[in-house]
Amino acid sequence: MNKFFFLLALFFAIISCTASREPQVITRLSLFDTTWNLVEINQKTIDIAKATKTPRIQFSKKDMKATGNNGCNSFFANFDTVEQRLNFGPVGSTRMACQNWMENEMAFLAMLQATQGYAINGYTLVIMDGNGQEIGKFLSAN
Repeated sequence: MNKFFFLLALFFAIISCTASREPQVITRLSLFDTTWNLVEINQKTIDIAKATKTPRIQFSKKDMKATGNNGCNSFFANFDTVEQRLNFGPVGSTRMACQNWMENEMAFLAMLQATQGYAINGYTLVIMDGNGQEIGKFLSAN
């Protein structure tokens, strides 16, 4: 009889320990309402220590404008997206000179112009060209 109560108490102790764990919730991030920080261009990791500001992009669903910073200058562009396609219109930007960043800035702007698609995997936004090749990678800052 004591053995039965011991096993019963052990069973409830195990159940209460496992039941108290919070389930993991995986949230699918949206292209919109998320700040995306640049980590790679053309599959090369970007050393943002050389940047004046964090290179990032945000997408506004309300006015279909992308805004952000390319590491030196602020930029803005209209964009169009249907399903997993993504295209940017002409990109405008401020025109400050940043000595150790200009090559990355030019690559960033070229990446936007070449963009034809995107995918969101967890907290990562991948930008692709017309051949489906990865040309940019961003991580959610949210």
